[in-house]
Amino acid sequence: MEIDISQKAGRFMKYGFLSLLAAAFLGAGAVWCYQQSRGVLVVTEAEVAGQVVHVRTKASGKLTELLVTDGDTVKAGDVIARIAVRVSPEQIRQLEQNVTLTQRNLSELQAGVIVTQPVYDGGASTAAVTQAAERLARMENLYALGAVSARERDEAAADYEAAQAMARGSVSYQTVTRAASPEAIREAERQVRQESAATEVAAPVSGTVYLTEAAPGSEVKAGEIIANIGDDANLWIAAYVPPERREDVRLGAYAAYRVDGRDLSGSVVDIEEPMEEREAAPQNTEGFQPDNPHEGKLIVRISLPPQRDFLLRPGSRAAVRISLR
Repeated sequence: MEIDISQKAGRFMKYGFLSLLAAAFLGAGAVWCYQQSRGVLVVTEAEVAGQVVHVRTKASGKLTELLVTDGDTVKAGDVIARIAVRVSPEQIRQLEQNVTLTQRNLSELQAGVIVTQPVYDGGASTAAVTQAAERLARMENLYALGAVSARERDEAAADYEAAQAMARGSVSYQTVTRAASPEAIREAERQVRQESAATEVAAPVSGTVYLTEAAPGSEVKAGEIIANIGDDANLWIAAYVPPERREDVRLGAYAAYRVDGRDLSGSVVDIEEPMEEREAAPQNTEGFQPDNPHEGKLIVRISLPPQRDFLLRPGSRAAVRISLR
């Protein structure tokens, strides 16, 4: 009795060949993945980093105007936003008092500082005493403005007393008006502007503006960050690498990364060792970050392309592949 197996053999040859082909592809893919994993370090914890300064509001209210856009360049003191401040009648009275006091202080400085200074008949020592008296008057004026410390003021007073002790001969006193220092006048003018312009938010430093989610018409709270200011030319990619991979990363290594939908590349320019874990660190001190997800990891700094026609914002997430060869 003959059995026809041609149909079974055909199916075996057909599907067996496909199975062998699939196995070959899987094997080749596994080898490729193995080679890639041995030659590239993939880092998913990475971000655009740089030195930035926060711009905060002085009072609660409604953000009425934003005078800048992302990527604008500003100078220190430029007004970048305005807010409609909600204040109580008592707060208004306090603001008016502050403005009056700062304006009066500025007027007095501009008119000059009235001092009583001794006049000695002691020949060469007269100049020393006069100079010490002028320095003391200047230091007391700056101390009242908060521009110098109490120690500096006390040193000037001690120098003045020493000069008096060394003076000989008779002494008389005269009242003179001395011009205030330019630094003291500039500081007083700054205080007047600060108190008079409570609804204006100014740039604390010069640099590139990176706006937050705050938008005109939104409510803001006192101390809220409405923008950041940094240096667009001084940004980098910070990749957070487990410390056990320290030997795999080297300076100058090629790195490819994707950020804000763009594929870019650079090189490893710095490797910062992880900070030692802080034992028994106080929980309420400024700057403490108990939930820092990057604690204990290497910070690998990767360069950005120096010439860019687009804006990168500090904090933007990135995916990095660092060459290990």
